[in-house]
Amino acid sequence: MKTMRISLIAFIAMAAIASCTKYDDFENTLFDCECGTMNINDRDITLRLAEGYNPDTSNTDLWRYHVVADYRTEEEQINHTPSEDLEFIVDMEYDESSSDEDASNVLTATFIELNDADIWEITDGEVSVSQGDSTHTLTFSDIIADGRQINGEFNVSIQ
Repeated sequence: MKTMRISLIAFIAMAAIASCTKYDDFENTLFDCECGTMNINDRDITLRLAEGYNPDTSNTDLWRYHVVADYRTEEEQINHTPSEDLEFIVDMEYDESSSDEDASNVLTATFIELNDADIWEITDGEVSVSQGDSTHTLTFSDIIADGRQINGEFNVSIQ
C-alpha cells in the first residue's frame, strides 16, 4: 500500500513536470528603419519611417517627404510606454538635383500622443534635399520647433 502511494505520487509529480509548457523568453524588439539619424535637444531619436513621393504627376519638381520618429526615450520604448510620435512632412519644389529651403516655409512638425496631436511651430532652420537615383537625402539643420532644436539626416526611400 505504501509502495503504491509513493508510486502514485511519483507518477503525478512526473506528469506535472512533463506537462509544463516552456516558452521562449520575451525579447522586446524596438522598431528602427535604420534610414538615418535625428537629434532633438541633444537626444538621439529613433526613426520609424522616411519616405518620399511625387504627389502631383503633372509637376515632377514637387516632392513630399514623410518622416516619423519615436519621441519616447529608450527606457520608455523598452517598457512599452504608449506611443509618442513625431511626424514631419516636407513639401519641396525644385528643378535641379538639390535644394535648400527655410524650414518655416516647407516643414510641418506634429507631435502625436495617443488621441492628441499638437502642431509644433517652426521658427528657424533649414531643410535640404539632394536627389539620387533611388534615394533622396533629406537634411534638417538647426531647426527650431516649439523651442526644440532638431537636426537630422535621412536616406529617404522613393515610392
